[in-house]
Amino acid sequence: MAGCATPAFDRAGAQAIAVDEPDFAAPPERPRRRVALVLSGGSARGFAHLGMLRVLEREQLRPDLVVGTSAGSIVGAMYASGMTIGEIKSAAEQLDWTVLFDFDPVRAALNGLGLGLVPGIRLEQFLRLHLATPIESFPVAFAAVAADMETGDVVALNRGDAARAVRASCAVPGVYAPLRIRGRLLADGQVVSPLPVSMARTLGAVRVLALDVVYPPSHSEMSSPVSMLFQSLIVSAWRQVLAERALADLVITPEIRSTTQLGLGSRAWVIEAGEKAAEERLGEIRALFAGSGATAIEMSLKERPG
Repeated sequence: MAGCATPAFDRAGAQAIAVDEPDFAAPPERPRRRVALVLSGGSARGFAHLGMLRVLEREQLRPDLVVGTSAGSIVGAMYASGMTIGEIKSAAEQLDWTVLFDFDPVRAALNGLGLGLVPGIRLEQFLRLHLATPIESFPVAFAAVAADMETGDVVALNRGDAARAVRASCAVPGVYAPLRIRGRLLADGQVVSPLPVSMARTLGAVRVLALDVVYPPSHSEMSSPVSMLFQSLIVSAWRQVLAERALADLVITPEIRSTTQLGLGSRAWVIEAGEKAAEERLGEIRALFAGSGATAIEMSLKERPG
């Protein structure tokens, strides 16, 4: 059947891992990627990625590598696969709660909730409609970042089934069931790498343009025990965001002011916020793609004593 995984078999004849399951493969001799685009997590705030990409498309600036986590992996995978911004926006408009929240009360009653409220099957089906080819066939190199929930490792999926890789990167713990891929229990990449600049460097990036739409602690209003718990998770992730920002050459942070997590109805003005933020830094973006100015790596070397 077209689109289905081809099973592999070990020497004993037992079915092993499907050959097109998502996986990580180091590029031969680690080729240098001149410019990498890093897209953060951020739930509905991730629509801002579309606004910034609209500016890059208009300016005909194309990165050599795209690395995305969580919401950023959805937009990043579609962009790296060759879809235009208009096509990605049309796909995003199809996202609604029937796709994102496929809770099945019968399944829950018979089998329990397992490790997530929803299985995420409809989300994967949605992704498969738009990501029909394996990651290594994309015209732009791409990696979706996920978290190994058993080891805490940052896992980059840069080959194999794109839809499944992105679904793993978006599997919010407790909400979506994690995926068992090649022996690893994978979930939302935002847990371990909300802004995966260091992974872009690992994959050979010389210059990194990062779009950070992670919910900042300063936007919260703490008014209940639940909001306090939510704030503790935000603060923990924020320390990682700041560390990753320091590794990028240019970080774009759209103004998305909200004291609560945004819903799907906010997508229009969030896209505009991303576009406005990119336009305000357009000169710096052009310089980064042109290769002028010292990179973050070069600057750090200059600052070292001796």
